[in-house]
Amino acid sequence: MKDLPNARAELARLQRRESELVQELRDMRKAVAAQNVVIDELVKASAIQHIERLPNNLLAETFLYIKDEWHNLVSVSRRWRAVIIDTPGIWSEINLDLYRSAPTRLSLHLERSRQTPLTVVLGSYHRDLLDILMSHANRFHTLRIDGNASQILSRICRARLPSLQYLVVNIPDDLVDLLPVVHSFVPALKRLELRRFSSASSVVYGYLGYNNPRWTPPQIIAAESLEELSLKGFTFDWDSQQDSVQFPLLRRLTLDITCPIPFLEVLVAPKLTHVCFTGGYSGEAIPREFSGTCSKFDNVTHITFALSHLEHAVNGQPLFSPQSLCPIFRRTRYADIHVEYVPMLFNPPLAGPGQIPVDHWTCLESLSIRNVTFSSLDAFEDLVAWLTQRRDSDQQKLHLKLIHEDQADNLVTLNTSHTLYQTLEECCASVVLDGVPCSAY
Repeated sequence: MKDLPNARAELARLQRRESELVQELRDMRKAVAAQNVVIDELVKASAIQHIERLPNNLLAETFLYIKDEWHNLVSVSRRWRAVIIDTPGIWSEINLDLYRSAPTRLSLHLERSRQTPLTVVLGSYHRDLLDILMSHANRFHTLRIDGNASQILSRICRARLPSLQYLVVNIPDDLVDLLPVVHSFVPALKRLELRRFSSASSVVYGYLGYNNPRWTPPQIIAAESLEELSLKGFTFDWDSQQDSVQFPLLRRLTLDITCPIPFLEVLVAPKLTHVCFTGGYSGEAIPREFSGTCSKFDNVTHITFALSHLEHAVNGQPLFSPQSLCPIFRRTRYADIHVEYVPMLFNPPLAGPGQIPVDHWTCLESLSIRNVTFSSLDAFEDLVAWLTQRRDSDQQKLHLKLIHEDQADNLVTLNTSHTLYQTLEECCASVVLDGVPCSAY
């Protein structure tokens, strides 16, 4: 019995040791957890983000895609700020209205842009700011004049713009005399867009090179370099000699004017390949047929008939009748038309059979129809009949593309088992639905 007290004492000692070891284990686990937190924080503090691994030149190229956000990016880090300040392309877009009462900031941004070509937007007239900007006129690549054009053009006329390639001008009626002078100082111009110009033919002819007696011809003939021309507005009287406006390099032409026929009669553009006619709404159709030589447009392969963005409606009639334009561009291979023009282009007129307007396009290969909606499917009756006739007469099958654009209402769902869809597939080389959902049931 004398061993029992010793045994109990040993048990008590072991239990105390067990408790001590358990506490040590708990403390150790806490220490391990605390050390893991320390390590995680150190790793986060020392880790280099993927974008920070980029060299400065690639980081600068990345910033160019979001350069409008430079004022937010400069506060991210010292390195980012230094890269942004040292990237001329970020400072190459100048909207003069954003520098009101801040000539020093304008000068600073122009200095940071170095010798990079400039994109310039001129709205309100600010004499002091414009004077600062015009000291860099030799770097203008793109120029858009949105407002107060009279004073702006008067100032620009004093300078030469040797590098300007893209010019957009909103032209009020009272600036006829200034336009030829401006145009004479843009020898490298490749793309010209005139908006809201006067109804007087002298505006456009004087600007584009027509021999108006009010100006000296050498001052106003500056169309040799032009590759793209866009005229947007309502012009009604184009009384001039045929083939009197020469554009030797013009490749793309957009006309958003009431009557395009007279302009096409005076136009000579041997390299023209793309033509877009944009119609709004008016009570008048094209007043007369084309009397020029159609063969001068035989290089035109792409035709677009679009609707104007101008909110102008009179009697709900199309601005122009595309039927009058089809014979002019007889070598059209690719046509892109708004669905509103389908009945006009594919409906046989009262003149009798064989007079369908698109029959003039004997080389047609591809047809795209935009703004296809549920309500517009009725317009496809004449198109289907025309495609069926082409198939039955063994003519070349077309590639057809139906497009539904985001802003169009009444989205249509085409049933692939529907007679309309099956007929289109039978009569066409291919049918592509772009944004137009389809179902098999």
